[in-house]
Amino acid sequence: MEFIYLSAIFLMSVVLYFISKKNMKGRIFFSYLTIIVLVIYLLWRAIFTIPRDNFISLGFGTLLYLAEFLGLVVYAFFVYLFTSKETMKNKVSINEGDNFQPSVDIFVCTYNEDVKLVAATALAAKNLKYPNKKVYICDDGNREELQDIAKRFDINYIRRDTNEHAKAGNINHALSCTQSDLILILDADFIVKKNIIFEAVPYFNDPNVALIQYPQTFYNKDPFQLLRKNLYNEQDLFMRFLEPALSKKNALIHVGTNAIIRRTSLEKIGGIPTDSITEDMATGMLLQNAGFKTLFLNKVYALGITPYSAKELIKQRKRWAQGTMQIFKKIKPRKLKGLTFIQKLCYYNAYLYWFTSFQKIIFLLAPTLFLVFNIFIVKSDSWHILLFFIPPLFMINLAFRLFIPKVRTFTSSHIYDCFVAPYHASAIIAELFNHQKMFNVTTKDLDENKGYDYKSVLPHILLSLWIIMSICFGVYKLSVGSPYVWGVIVTMLWSIYNLYGLVYAVLLGKGREIENDSEALSITTNETFIYKGIKFSIRYMSYNGFRIEKGVAKYFEIGENYDFEDEESGLKISTICTGIRDKSIVFSFNQLEKETAMRLAEFYSEKLHEIKRVEF
Repeated sequence: MEFIYLSAIFLMSVVLYFISKKNMKGRIFFSYLTIIVLVIYLLWRAIFTIPRDNFISLGFGTLLYLAEFLGLVVYAFFVYLFTSKETMKNKVSINEGDNFQPSVDIFVCTYNEDVKLVAATALAAKNLKYPNKKVYICDDGNREELQDIAKRFDINYIRRDTNEHAKAGNINHALSCTQSDLILILDADFIVKKNIIFEAVPYFNDPNVALIQYPQTFYNKDPFQLLRKNLYNEQDLFMRFLEPALSKKNALIHVGTNAIIRRTSLEKIGGIPTDSITEDMATGMLLQNAGFKTLFLNKVYALGITPYSAKELIKQRKRWAQGTMQIFKKIKPRKLKGLTFIQKLCYYNAYLYWFTSFQKIIFLLAPTLFLVFNIFIVKSDSWHILLFFIPPLFMINLAFRLFIPKVRTFTSSHIYDCFVAPYHASAIIAELFNHQKMFNVTTKDLDENKGYDYKSVLPHILLSLWIIMSICFGVYKLSVGSPYVWGVIVTMLWSIYNLYGLVYAVLLGKGREIENDSEALSITTNETFIYKGIKFSIRYMSYNGFRIEKGVAKYFEIGENYDFEDEESGLKISTICTGIRDKSIVFSFNQLEKETAMRLAEFYSEKLHEIKRVEF
């Protein structure tokens, strides 16, 4: 009978799923039906399954239940966000004005990034199709080499004596040195597309629009994608799906780059706030609190670099977690009178997200308590667990696919969450009990270390060993005859599923050799360069240089300077031969003339955006 019931639930869910794929009302019905099933499950769990035999079982059982309840809250908000009337309206109104061309200053914010990368970003910005603009390199690293490059390419350069308030202070200082109507803020690694300003400017005809945010998208693979090729970038779910939905509530989260902001709006809130190491999120929140509109344009107009290594990814995520805690401690969104209830709800959901790391850790450890210590965390027979647990889990998976196609699955979410959970949790604890204001820039240099980073994945190694040991305990219990055979089997299967995600986390510690000069920063090209009358086909090109086939090595020596000529434009390209790698000879650009640098930057930007189209 139980098998027939489960089969009927699965069949009904699948039929409703396929019907809902073609109809928005069907999606809404299916999503809310899932919530009802999930509520029934949690009511059953609360009334019948929390063990009350002793305080230890009651404590751990309640903790597991609260973790599951948190999942319901997060899922319910997800459903609300994607099924509300505002979210289902796809278009944002534009007020087209005649000859409306406000002045725009482009701030390329940098601290310690590769100067050639900064120069490439600034040159791409200089090539933008917008007449009334100025480009500024805002260098908090006070580097003379970068100042010389800016001077050579006629790019404005701003520096300051101190690094007070990190990036927020850098932008505020640049604001005090400039006078434009609008500011395009770029991190040093984001290569822009030519019409990024033209696309956004019409929206600023509305005097209430303060900020236009574009998504962060990346032209290299993150550590997860390097490990498993079929994964999307870990940030795609937030950037390409959640941000547009939040924007409909005027609650988008400003992400600090790829954004155009109205100067007068910034001035009204006192500039970029310095109360948090995530000054971007605070800026968007305060603009919304002041009554301004913040809009999200879900189009790729800038491509940047995501961290390559587990170490740098951890550093970035810990900073985001701590910064969010700081905002809610200092700015206190609940007390901001200019925010609507829905806007506050959106921000508190973002706040709650970081606490799901504790939920994941509870889910990882819960089955081991029974396997190792015989602590009952759920009191029920196996059939009832299957009858009440499997249907909502299956339906949530299907509902998720209705709104988030391709980019995220239960499996990929499990892998991501297993990796970040220990570090999100530790960052929250550190911030709650010991306020930390230090701003650590995420290093995005290429990491070609082939060694194993034990330190970054030590928590995952320890968790994996503990779970393996608990599974061994389970095998032993089955071999000697346990009175709770099905309970042991279910918790062992649960532990194996947890171990699957942790194995990927452990593997992220392995260093990987990057194939190209700049790995996916490179573009394949059919350009032809000429040296001493001989034509050479370019294999790869990046912001740093290019490669040609190794078969012509007899013409070049490592460490020597070579001047090539671009066959199409005739421009001189000054280079240094830096080495031989794989089947190629590697050249780095060296002291390029302004016209050549502009042409190469334009070519690189255009080809990069052609190749790295990321649409859903």
